[in-house]
Amino acid sequence: MLQDSFGREFHYLRLSVTDVCNFRCTYCLPDGYEGRPDRAFLSLDELRRVVAAFAATGTTKIRITGGEPSVRADLPDIIAAVKATPGIRTVALTTNGYKLPERIDAWAAAGLDALNLSIDSLDPAMFHAITGHERLQELLDGLDRALELGIAKGKVNTVLRGCNDNQIDRFLAWLRDKPITLRFIELMQTGDNGEFFRRHHVAGEDLRRRLLTEGWTQTIRAQDAGPAQEFHHQDYRGRIGLIMPQQGLLRHL
Repeated sequence: MLQDSFGREFHYLRLSVTDVCNFRCTYCLPDGYEGRPDRAFLSLDELRRVVAAFAATGTTKIRITGGEPSVRADLPDIIAAVKATPGIRTVALTTNGYKLPERIDAWAAAGLDALNLSIDSLDPAMFHAITGHERLQELLDGLDRALELGIAKGKVNTVLRGCNDNQIDRFLAWLRDKPITLRFIELMQTGDNGEFFRRHHVAGEDLRRRLLTEGWTQTIRAQDAGPAQEFHHQDYRGRIGLIMPQQGLLRHL
């Protein structure tokens, strides 16, 4: 079993298939992708070998990510190749949802088990201001189709910050009848976003305390779970996840 120096076992691998992205999110690529697309990804055969090597060490779950994986025309082939690898039980995908209603059927047919969709606001105007795209309804329609296809492990990622933290009540209301996990991701400070971080950072711990006060219960982590602390509530079909990199950093200082 693959382990680090602390003895932690790795059953889960995030596999970046490209660093290209076609969105211009304010917290990530506000000026758009500026790299070299022709040098931004591994070939399908290289990806097969990487996945096989990790599966041989005990990895059972692969999350296909990027950049934006759907910019690759061969994404269904990648999903199928990962799914066919002996030892791999779960194939997940993180995507911005571009043209999702047109693509999700092919991904499901290729063997996709779980979908993580980035939706930073349920307000169309705010969504456009953050991403540069007027595609909110397209993402919501694609998410509904994924659930219809039986991709039961649906998750929505929302980067929590000063421009959308006033929409938490709206997100919670949405979760009452939506069988997904909504993951609030705390804005992370990097070497070149100091001013942006100071203006927009919202502490995930504040939301965690609110959830516990309002009757949410923390869920026991699965062996191949990601970094989120997950919470459930008897009155909601959906769940809440919190990813708090600042908290994790402080624990290791």
